[in-house]
Amino acid sequence: MSNWRLHTPTGVTDILPDECALKKEIESEIRSVFTSFGYNETETPSFEYYDCYDGAGGQLSQENMFKFFDEQGRILALRPDFTTSITRMASTKETGALTPLRYLYTGNVFRVEETQGARRREFTQSGIELIGSYSPSADAEVIAAAMEAIKSVGIEEFSMEIGQIAFFNGLMEQTGLDADSVEKLRERIDSKDSVGIKTITDTLNIDDSIKNIIIELPYLFGGAEVFEKAYADSLNETSKVALDNLKRIYELLCLYGFEKYVSIDLGMLESIDYYTGSIFKCYTHGVGFPICAGGRYDNLMGQFGSPKGAVGAAIGVNRLLSVLSGVRKSRREAAFLVYAEKTAEDMGYKVARSLRAKGRRAEMYIGDDRADAEEYAKARGADALFCVSADGGLVIKNQSDGDEESTTVNAFLETR
Repeated sequence: MSNWRLHTPTGVTDILPDECALKKEIESEIRSVFTSFGYNETETPSFEYYDCYDGAGGQLSQENMFKFFDEQGRILALRPDFTTSITRMASTKETGALTPLRYLYTGNVFRVEETQGARRREFTQSGIELIGSYSPSADAEVIAAAMEAIKSVGIEEFSMEIGQIAFFNGLMEQTGLDADSVEKLRERIDSKDSVGIKTITDTLNIDDSIKNIIIELPYLFGGAEVFEKAYADSLNETSKVALDNLKRIYELLCLYGFEKYVSIDLGMLESIDYYTGSIFKCYTHGVGFPICAGGRYDNLMGQFGSPKGAVGAAIGVNRLLSVLSGVRKSRREAAFLVYAEKTAEDMGYKVARSLRAKGRRAEMYIGDDRADAEEYAKARGADALFCVSADGGLVIKNQSDGDEESTTVNAFLETR
């Protein structure tokens, strides 16, 4: 029988110190970029009433949530995403605030996922939400900020693919298909199932130009030329407006200087039901899943009683970590080890306190033997070893070249 105390549950993992240090650096760099765009950090609870997420659909269906009961029998759910929680917060706590509202967050989310590849059941997201604008400028800002954040951590080769749910919705209005059939067609298009798409479209009594666009949706991928390929006079107003909206977002991203990173993909159709307009996913080498995703969700705020336009992006920190862990080391600060002879602990503590007061890392050696302390300093990768003797002497040994500087504790404390 397995001793379950020795194992972590399926889909979760420990992050050891070296990797954790790199993870925290990545989070800090992303946060710095988002802050520079004017976003303000917020926190939401790790769990909410299940009703908060009920009906979101897609990856946020009840089957994908960890649910439990409170002491009064009400159903709670661990946070499966930040967008819904932040939307609930903005709708109920910031009703009179000046818009647009710009939020940033970093924290863990929890989903019941099939654990394969880079998928986990607990993972860290860092993202932003811009609430209170229907303008394509808002979409472009969020996407540009996400790309700037990805570049800031050292990833230079990536592709941001952008689609438009409203364009697909407009096409579906013209088909007359019921909701179940629309969902089947969406799945076929999203998985680029040409045979399945044609099987459905062959049954449709609609304009051939519209039928051809639907058939070609999985292949409407690339640069600015996609807009011409996707346009037809017979498109209804919903699709035309959506196409114009996406074109404007693309133009703005080019003005931001991100043209080489951006691709248009009209066949990308996200399954989370709250998306209403632009959607996007970012990919890079070494990970088979998006490192960033998001989109426009104009209807979600209305579900909490405060209708407003909104768009957001979430970066998968763990996925960035898996990409960077083999090519980037944590930029750790200089680390010092302080050894004090048995009767000199008080002076040793003063030296350590002085170093910490100056923002340095100072670890006290727990032991009595100086030779052991020197071996420990090597093994720990300390930059310098501070040896305090009972007579108040202090020897500072540079670990990289072995040079030693002799002084006294009093002199060190006075000068430092």
